[in-house]
Amino acid sequence: PVYAEIAAGAEAEAAAHGRFILVANSDESPERERAYINFFESQQVSGVVAAPVGDVPTELLGLSRRGTPFVLVGIAPGPHSYPAISGDNERGGYLAASHLLAQGRRRLLFVGGTHPHIDLRLAGARRAVAESMAPASLEVVRVQVQTAKVGETVARTLLERPRSGLPDGILAGNDLLALGLLHGLIVAGVRVPEDLSLVGYDDIEFADFAIVPLTSIRHPSAALGASAVRILLGIEDEEDTRGRFDPQLVVRATSLPVGDDGHA
Repeated sequence: PVYAEIAAGAEAEAAAHGRFILVANSDESPERERAYINFFESQQVSGVVAAPVGDVPTELLGLSRRGTPFVLVGIAPGPHSYPAISGDNERGGYLAASHLLAQGRRRLLFVGGTHPHIDLRLAGARRAVAESMAPASLEVVRVQVQTAKVGETVARTLLERPRSGLPDGILAGNDLLALGLLHGLIVAGVRVPEDLSLVGYDDIEFADFAIVPLTSIRHPSAALGASAVRILLGIEDEEDTRGRFDPQLVVRATSLPVGDDGHA
């Protein structure tokens, strides 16, 4: 859902300048992504806003060399000559883990995929644990895709452990994973946040409507899409966006402090 928000921001900004947006969803498929890039070139688009599955595809770099600019919404690997804008994912992971530690959680679990953004979120969580004044641990579970169904599967796997072996705080790589985890845990009788606190990432619309409203890290996704369009149109420079997309912790019921009576 976060990519839909980026696309909506880009579309609104383009419309404000009399431009139109073609929206393409790769559905996490590099092959489909490459096919869309070739399609865009055949349609002679004037620019591309890209949030790739992994590294920047060679087809996109070739498109740029042939005169069609692009803006990367994400982390640019290595030296690069194209504009790239992103939220501070390391800071977001740090905020999420620091929040759980401040709630007294000490056995943390990070569940996330293999995207560079997720690596940065994990690095931030590790930094928070390393800086903690109280002893704390951080276990990591990697998944191939970050969907609610996968989150529910991870919850079932966790519940095969004895209750004493469960984490008391979970950080998810995105909100869909977190919502799947939340569903799987609650169905099995785990009380959230009494037994376990949970933090997602991206603050999608569904986070506030979960059976237990989900604490999450918010990035201004629509603003990222709008800025990317302004950069393509030459209205804004990449440097102008520095510090504009800082993450924000949005606290909801999945990580409220628990009182002495055991209630949130």
